Amino acid sequence: MTSDVGSGSCQQTAAKQHGFGWAVPRELRDTSVVKREDAGNTVNDHYRRIGAGNCGSVWAAPLGSEDTCAVKREDESRHRSVHNDYVMHREVFNTLLANHSRVSIPRCHLYVSSDNKAWWKDRIRRFPDGHKPCNALVTDRIPPFPEAVRNILIGKYCPDGLKPAIRSSEANQDCLIRLYLGRMRQLERGSAFHGFSLRDYPLHLDQVEELALDFNLYARILAETLAHLYWKAHVDARDVEFVLAPPWKGDTVQYEGVCAKPAVIDSIFLGDHMVWILDFDCCSDMAMEKTGVEQAVRAFYLNDPYFPRPGRKTSMEQVLWAEFKTHFLEASEAILGQESPEATLPAMWVNLVEQEGHDRECHRRL
Repeated sequence: MTSDVGSGSCQQTAAKQHGFGWAVPRELRDTSVVKREDAGNTVNDHYRRIGAGNCGSVWAAPLGSEDTCAVKREDESRHRSVHNDYVMHREVFNTLLANHSRVSIPRCHLYVSSDNKAWWKDRIRRFPDGHKPCNALVTDRIPPFPEAVRNILIGKYCPDGLKPAIRSSEANQDCLIRLYLGRMRQLERGSAFHGFSLRDYPLHLDQVEELALDFNLYARILAETLAHLYWKAHVDARDVEFVLAPPWKGDTVQYEGVCAKPAVIDSIFLGDHMVWILDFDCCSDMAMEKTGVEQAVRAFYLNDPYFPRPGRKTSMEQVLWAEFKTHFLEASEAILGQESPEATLPAMWVNLVEQEGHDRECHRRL
């Protein structure tokens, strides 16, 4: 889980009522999760908070524990729903694995209600004093970057006065990188704010270039992922997150006997890593018609700037949007075909996104 469970505002969406359409593999059943969690009891198995956001808080056992799960607590949030997160996560998980996606997604193990006394009985003690049972979601934890990568980011981007504290901070061991292909850094002169955190570290497009990372590859992976969410899962992708993180080292993730094969990307600075997708609590079903496309466009601009944006000034941003747009349309055509009733929807989406981007740029220049 990333440290910010979601940054945009959204209304709680109703969960889908239909089934998931697949048999839960043995390694994803509740009993195996319990065993893996219980195995950590021989050492320090107390959860520590690895993130917090609008939906609540995210907890995990210490790194190196046999318990490799993350627990997202709803923490009485009135506007977010971990049950909706669970339903949408499973829907997206099924879709991406069935279609051999190059993006990685954590396994979603189970949803736990606040009144599940059997589950909470053995686990509430693992939280700090004062925490009570609540609705929760159990998934695999996305592995954080190791110390060598953290030191590179600290050395290049952390203010000098903060470097010793950041290096020794336990919280900054939970290092995931938010991939912001739709934004350049804005270094304000005279700014008094000099904070720095490796939790959900925002890596902007100019930094992606500075670290010699393949931003065109990232753009293509995000484009085809968005096409799968729209036209296969029929999900609007509102407030989903994309982070860079190391590959999963646990059991091979499978869907109906087919092994998942997300792209492992090599980098001098980051080492082997993947693009991960997570956080689906704000997602909603979308109709395969104009209203659904308009809904998806609104979600696109409500989200953090993971995706390239149209109408930007620099040549790099313009070329990257063209790459994203082309691959999105190609991936969409491969999904929908040329003769289906929905075949015109991807171009409609692109036109609406570009018009909104143009309007925003004009407003910004006024």
